[in-house]
Amino acid sequence: MKRLAMALVILSFVCPAYGDGDDQVVVGLVNKALEFFKTQGKDPALKIIGASAGPLRKGAVYAFALDFKGRMIAHPVQEDLRSQDAWELQNAKGKFITQEFIKIAKEKGEGWCEYWWIRVGETAPTLKKSFIKGDIIFDLPRFLA
Repeated sequence: MKRLAMALVILSFVCPAYGDGDDQVVVGLVNKALEFFKTQGKDPALKIIGASAGPLRKGAVYAFALDFKGRMIAHPVQEDLRSQDAWELQNAKGKFITQEFIKIAKEKGEGWCEYWWIRVGETAPTLKKSFIKGDIIFDLPRFLA
């Protein structure tokens, strides 16, 4: 018997770079990422999300994907996070951000989360804001317990 697993698709961007119009752009890109999963399938969608350039990358704005167990299934910027268990991943101030993302997706279906992150090549944390949206988007029984 096949089961459906949920994947969480998240877009992230640096807070100083956004305004009200940017929120709409980010939400649109999250929906575009979900549409890639639904129309092109899991593997092509993960390749698009994991690409350092492409239709889901707009400067500092990029998509990354997690499953509901906290495994990072695609990330275009930080190779060390790809295919890793990110359940215990903390931001620069100790917040368990993957757990927060999953909580938002499960309890609200979608929403925003702010957190402090040390960007690649930097030493000081930067305030980031991510739009989280969870959806049943592909059959992935190996992620189920």
